[in-house]
Amino acid sequence: MALGRSRYLLAALIVASACAPAEPPTISSFSPGTGPVGITVTVYGAGLGDTRSAAIGLTSATIVSISGSRVVLRVPDDAATGPVALTSANGTVTSRLRFIVTSGTAASLPAPPRPPLIATDSGYSYLTVSIAQGTFGVNLIKERLADVTVRTLTASTDDCRRDCPVKPLDEYVRESGAFAAMNGTYLCPPDYADCAAKVNSFEYAVYNSAARKWINLPSLVTQNGLVTFTGTTPTFYRRSFLYARERLSLGPITAGLTMYPLLLQGGEVVDSDAEQSPVQKQRSMKGSIGTDATDLFLALMTNATVTESAYVLQALGVRDALNLDGGGTSAMWFGGAYKVGPGRLLPNAVILTRP
Repeated sequence: MALGRSRYLLAALIVASACAPAEPPTISSFSPGTGPVGITVTVYGAGLGDTRSAAIGLTSATIVSISGSRVVLRVPDDAATGPVALTSANGTVTSRLRFIVTSGTAASLPAPPRPPLIATDSGYSYLTVSIAQGTFGVNLIKERLADVTVRTLTASTDDCRRDCPVKPLDEYVRESGAFAAMNGTYLCPPDYADCAAKVNSFEYAVYNSAARKWINLPSLVTQNGLVTFTGTTPTFYRRSFLYARERLSLGPITAGLTMYPLLLQGGEVVDSDAEQSPVQKQRSMKGSIGTDATDLFLALMTNATVTESAYVLQALGVRDALNLDGGGTSAMWFGGAYKVGPGRLLPNAVILTRP
């Protein structure tokens, strides 16, 4: 009798197990939290082995691989920023955080990069670039991303609205042990009459790499362009509010600043004419920061409009780029001396050190 009862109980347990509902799917996290179309995203959780379809935002995503605890997805070409959703026989589960679709340096990975029209060497050089839009002089610093640390610095460690701390570019260089540097964002200089109430202020968000915090943090929530660096990895955003909206879910950065407009995205010139001011459409010295798959570019171009500067960078093989200040603010330092400038005193700057 005891043996028969044991067999009965065992059979009952097997039946109950077979009839029990499958573990409901859950999403605990996904990585990376941001990136361009074409990359893969790994979604972590439980009960994911029966996943049958997936989406990022409202766009269907291809499933690359599945296990009980993770699902690997490919970000579709027409993806938009939004939560990750996985659907199985037990329903649909949606992530709490959103995946941010960016215009990072890998945004056009499916297409081979356009070869540069003009080859350039590492270090500092002065080039004459002739393109359809005209002939332009270019003061260029080009360095391998793997060989440098990019830092963005501000003279003040707090937000400032007027009479802000400023210093010459060579002082930023000396204080940080940099070998190269360039001016940063637009500023309100003392020689502009309409800047009398906000001298040396800047209306852009700049990450102070030394203080490890954003200066002018509210300026992240704007339509300006943005570049961030996480070590040697750059990411460019067409609109900085995309980063600001999800920054708490992203990994820490080591440098970053907002400016306008974004010049290049995936090797293509960004159409920003409607956003540009009349001064930006006038020819003068124009600054920029850009990258390709392996190199960083800091450039100051003579006698160019903002849009013309974008075409010059494209000819140099730059993939993604952001406008920086120029004109009377233009300053570039390399190898112990000014190559351009010193220009005005600066409330912020971009500097390069060796790792």
